[in-house]
Amino acid sequence: MGKVIAFSNQKGGSGKSTLSANLSVLWSNSGYKVAVIDADAQKSLSYWLEARKSYYGEDDIGITQLNFDIRNLIDEIKAIKRKYDFIIIDSPPSITFETMQVVKASDRVFVPVQPSPVDLMATLPFLKIAKQERKNPIIILNRVMPRAKLTDAMILRLRYAGAKIARSRLSSKVLFAETFSVGRGVVDISVTSDASKEIINVGNEILRNF
Repeated sequence: MGKVIAFSNQKGGSGKSTLSANLSVLWSNSGYKVAVIDADAQKSLSYWLEARKSYYGEDDIGITQLNFDIRNLIDEIKAIKRKYDFIIIDSPPSITFETMQVVKASDRVFVPVQPSPVDLMATLPFLKIAKQERKNPIIILNRVMPRAKLTDAMILRLRYAGAKIARSRLSSKVLFAETFSVGRGVVDISVTSDASKEIINVGNEILRNF
């Protein structure tokens, strides 16, 4: 039975597409059957997939993009879960009907958050909704600067709000943006780079939470 994983937050630019792309590459390259759903109207993940096809060839990207009807997303995913090891959903940057369908259809919800006051304020209402749906959301800190006092302050605020925070986090390394723009993941370049180690750690932690 496939694991349905949503990367969701109402705050745009939090890193949902970056995580969706890099984890789909990580698991696909590890021999798993991976499918993705791009539910974000900006279609960043779809553009990434098109760039990946241009780079590797139409039939060699190792990742299936699923068409969907948001009104029937829950039933459509149930019908195909057995065909894949992972189904990754890139969610809209908003709290809308579409977002709620994504949350309801997912097994687990992971919430990318940048360590800034604006991102914190936008994230708290979404966490409340995800908890109401009993998805036990987990925060993944993204674009974290080393030794930043703001990050520590934000972690304290999130914990005070009852949020669960992943131990693994992503830095602000340029390699994430460089590889995304050409349809690749950081593990495509080297599995031993610092950026790849971050993705591997996040992926392993996600699997431990199933």
